[in-house]
Formats: sequence, C-alpha cells, structure tokens
Amino acid sequence: MSHLLETKNLTKMFGDFTANSNVNFWCDESVVTSLLGENGAGKSTLMKMIYGLYRPDAGEILFDGKKVRFKSPRDAISKGIQMVHQHFMIIDELTVAENIVMGKEPQRMGIYSKTEAQRLVNEISDNYGFMINPKEKVGNLSVGEKQKVEIIKALYQGAKVLILDEPTAVLTPQETEGLFKVIRRLKADDKSVIIITHKLHETIEIADEIFVLRHGIMNGFVNKEDTDVHQLSQMMVDHEPKEFVKEPKAPGKEALSVKNLTYYDKLGAKVLDDLNLQVRSGEIYGMAGIEGNGQLEFFEILAGIMKGWSGEIEILNQNIKQKSVKEIIQMGVSCIHSDRTERGLLLDLDVKMNVLLGNQFSAQMQNKYQLLDYKKTAIAASEIFEQYQVTPANVDMPLKSFSGGNQQKIIIGREFLRHLRLAIVAHPTRGVDIGVCEIIRENILELKRNGSAVLLITADFDELFQLSDRIGVMFEGKIVTEGRAEEYTPIRLGLYMGGGNEDEK
Repeated sequence: MSHLLETKNLTKMFGDFTANSNVNFWCDESVVTSLLGENGAGKSTLMKMIYGLYRPDAGEILFDGKKVRFKSPRDAISKGIQMVHQHFMIIDELTVAENIVMGKEPQRMGIYSKTEAQRLVNEISDNYGFMINPKEKVGNLSVGEKQKVEIIKALYQGAKVLILDEPTAVLTPQETEGLFKVIRRLKADDKSVIIITHKLHETIEIADEIFVLRHGIMNGFVNKEDTDVHQLSQMMVDHEPKEFVKEPKAPGKEALSVKNLTYYDKLGAKVLDDLNLQVRSGEIYGMAGIEGNGQLEFFEILAGIMKGWSGEIEILNQNIKQKSVKEIIQMGVSCIHSDRTERGLLLDLDVKMNVLLGNQFSAQMQNKYQLLDYKKTAIAASEIFEQYQVTPANVDMPLKSFSGGNQQKIIIGREFLRHLRLAIVAHPTRGVDIGVCEIIRENILELKRNGSAVLLITADFDELFQLSDRIGVMFEGKIVTEGRAEEYTPIRLGLYMGGGNEDEK
C-alpha cells in the first residue's frame, strides 16, 4: 500500500553522532500520527529532513508514492508539507493577516490588498473555529493564539501534511484542548497531522497511529487502540515510570515574603494587584494559573530583572527592592525562567560558557586566586550531561545545536549547581522527556529535603500535585485561592484558574 508520505531507511549524521539510523516512517491522509520519543531521540531531526531543512545522508523520502528530494523547505511546501515549529516563526510587530499572507500576498491591480488578506484569514478562521482577529498585532496575542496563527498560515499556504513540533509544550490545559479540537477538524478535512511529542496521555487522546523513536532508531509502531500509556512509556524509556512520594517535613522560617505587590505595565494596565504570598524553607509552593495572569512579571520581579513595582518583598529577611540580579543570586537564589531562549541561555556560546552564567562568582568555578577556572567549568558541564542525560554529549557545542529539551536540562543542571536557599522555578519540565522529568522532579524534592524553599510555577497538573505542599492560583495578578495540595482537584483548580469560585460549581 502506498502512503501519502513515507521515509525508507532515512539516516542523518552530525559528525560522528548518528541522529537517525535507517528510520522507516509514514503517514496517511485523514490520520493523526504521533512521533514519540525522548529528547535527543531524533524526532525533530527526522521531521526536519521531511521538511527540507536537513538533507539525509542515506535513505529516501516518498510523497504520493514518488521519490522526492527536498533541497529546502520551499520544495516541501510546494508538495503541501508544512511545519509549525516549537518556537514560532512569526513577527510580533505585524498583524495576524500580514504574518499569514507573507510571501503569498493577495493583490488587486498589482498592489497588495489588505482587505482581501483579512477576508482570506477570516475565511480559514471561520472554517476551523479559530476566532482570531486578522487586524490584531501578533505581539498582543497569547501563546495559544500565536500557535493558531502559525496553523492558519500553514493552511493558507496549502498544507496537506501539517507537522506540529511539541505543539502543547507552551500551552495551558485549556489551550491544549482547543488545539485538539482544531486537529480533529483538520483530520475531518482530509489533512494529515504529525505531532512530535513525548507526552503519553496526549498521544493516547489525539493520535490514530503512533511511532516511537529511541536513540535515533525506530523502536516501534502501534495503533492507538492496541496500546496504552504503560506500553508506550516502556517503548520510550525502557523502565517503569517513577512514583513520587512527598515526604512530610515541617516547614521552617519564611524564605520568601510578598506583601501588597502591585505592578503596572508600560501601558498603565495593572498586571499584579496587591499580591500576597509566603513560602517557607523546606516547602514547595506550587503556583497554578493560565499564562498571562501575571506569573511572568512576578517571576521577573523576584529575579531582580523587572523594576518599578510597589509593595514589599523579602527574601531570607532581606528587602530586595534595590538589589540587582547578581546580588539576589549571591543570596542563594536560583531562577529558572519559563523562556529558556530569551532569559536562560546564550545560544551562540558553547555549553561550558552557558554553565558559567550566574556561577562565575562562585568558588566552584574559581581557582585559589579567585580567577575563573575553565577546567572546573568543563567538569561541571560534563557532570550535568551525565546526570541529566544530555545528548549529544559534547560540552564544546553551541547551545543552538541542542534540542529544546536538552537546552532545558542544561539550565536545570546549571541552576541546581549552587547551594540554594530559595529556588524560583517556572515550568521546569516543559519540553523534557519522561526520564528526565523524573530526575528534575526528584531534584526539586531533594531541595525541599535539604531545607530549601521552592516556588514552583507550572501549568502541568501532574507536576503540581506530585511536588507541591501548598498550592495557590494566580488570576488577574492576585492569588485567588490557596491551601494544602490535598484540598484541591484539577477540576477545582481549573474553576479558579478561569476566574470562577466555589459558588459556581
């Protein structure tokens, strides 16, 4: 039987590292295909070959039963293959319509027609239920809305095969469900959808056919009705998922105290509204909430990045109003930002230099003369590689050469190098595979055991309940409910996250 898209014995190498080895893969019309695998398993590399970003070293790609050679994404797009990347390829300063029609602008009398562009975008939006204003600037949209713009753009360009790279990595549960509704509409419209992911429950919910890559080799193919989460987990990581046990521990003194914190953005809108919160040593405080309700600004204020706020913040009994980022770090604070590419890494520098960031004043990285010791930096980077299973294991490679998940592992390893008294952690396992999720979560629990305070900001309900001692929900810049983790269910949290309350159940 001929498949719509198929690879036969596809192989790709980067120097001595084999990213894909003799990979056979296919997808068909009106089918949702999931490509599962841990970070570094070769998922994105395989799809980038199909999309024309990489050229295979061996093997072949067939489309509609005919062998094809894609020298660039333009060749793949001409066949109807489109890819929505994990980091969106859209321009914030342009409108939705301008982003979507770019490169294929509708014209009247030889001149770009803004009205026709908006009409075409509305037509696709109405057909798939996107509810996107074509006149809105992309920079004003939420992450979920930006993803919809990317999908509309792919459809406008004539997508027959739509590749989604980790599409739910930056989405809230509500946005994820909205995306799944779109995917089902695409399937009903005879589109082929390929989802690159490592999330097992989502795969079972949305996929029809499932491929599993492990260490660059195709480890199996199953139909959804013939498998379950347990089997897929074993195919991915070859070990039983870890059960997390929150050991009871009496919390100590306040490590973080926030009183009446208020912040207005540049346009004068109130982002944080008289926020109050306390986190104690030996405690993990989990913060839930739909993104865009002030979590990012709260994080950046605590990290010392953002100024201009009012209220009172004390970390370890010290007022941080006038403290710099460096001073906050030297107090024993680590901050793991939700945006690793903008705030966590310097992608053009190698791993050693990135491991040094924030640690350059630490005795761990200095010799007896208090000068930087690059041998110690290399050793620390190698230890992070081993502990967090970073691939490829080359500390001299620039960070941009690593997958998003492996970049996240490096950040976590770097920030946990120091002796921490307070860890402010935003979405620590976003884009990270099952095995390393376990390692990261275990290390967060270890921080608690050692008496550190942890403020955990996460949209992952499993993570929230596995780790948190107390949970608070942020809505429109304030904590609207707070209590022991066992007092909540996902449904109850979702009610508060959407601005509801107990009376609306």
